[in-house]
Amino acid sequence: MARLAPSIETFGEPFRNEPVRAFADEGSRNGMRAALSRVHAAFGRTYPLVIGGKGIFGPGTIPSVNPARPHEIVGDVVAATPQDVHDALDVATEAFATWSRTPVSERAQLLFRAAAALRERKDWYDALMIFEVGKTWVEADADTAEAIDFLEFYGREALRLAEPAPLVPSPYNEDNQLRYLALGVGAVIPPWNFALAIMAGMTSAALVTGNTVVLKPAPDAAVVAAHFVDLLHELGLPPGVVNYVPGDALTVGETLVADRRTRLSRSPDRRPWDSV
Repeated sequence: MARLAPSIETFGEPFRNEPVRAFADEGSRNGMRAALSRVHAAFGRTYPLVIGGKGIFGPGTIPSVNPARPHEIVGDVVAATPQDVHDALDVATEAFATWSRTPVSERAQLLFRAAAALRERKDWYDALMIFEVGKTWVEADADTAEAIDFLEFYGREALRLAEPAPLVPSPYNEDNQLRYLALGVGAVIPPWNFALAIMAGMTSAALVTGNTVVLKPAPDAAVVAAHFVDLLHELGLPPGVVNYVPGDALTVGETLVADRRTRLSRSPDRRPWDSV
């Protein structure tokens, strides 16, 4: 493996992929069995929306079931309304003013702390995906490992991109600079099949570059997303920077991507740069 550029080593060591376990040893198998029991014991919990750092309950919920045993409800997530989406966009827009000016080093440190926390709780997140999206043990462990990789790599890349960029000297005594600026509120709408990795990767990429997020998880993987959002707030993420609004494609998804406050999105009737 080629050695990474020194600027990416700011966190202390070069990026390395998180290893994926094969569960060949008894200790790993016992740890996973214990995690499966803990997650199963937590079935049936209701997960609120998270808007402005506050849990919000509502009259409607969406059940997330175990695909291997559809009679088992892994958890119920509160279904967001269009008004909830508007509220989430309001607080995300307000939070952007401060978060976008937070030093890149602080934003990257949040990602590094999240990666460390996922390592410590790897069995829990693996077990959650085994139940919620039907992954095998190794597939779930690879999913969690990839989420850790996104957090570690994006943190290092943000630090690298924040360094002064080399520019061609100006013959006219001009002071030229190149800076990367955050855009605003990002709509994160991940698929279900990499329930933790893609959801965490999309969310963390927006966060570390100074954007705020309104996260609409896939309904089939909304419990995994709820735990990840809780983890970010546990680690010190300011209120309003990530907002959690599960729901269906028309009620939540269309409302979110059609709103002019959403700066990072794609929609069939709007080009991604139209709101810039």
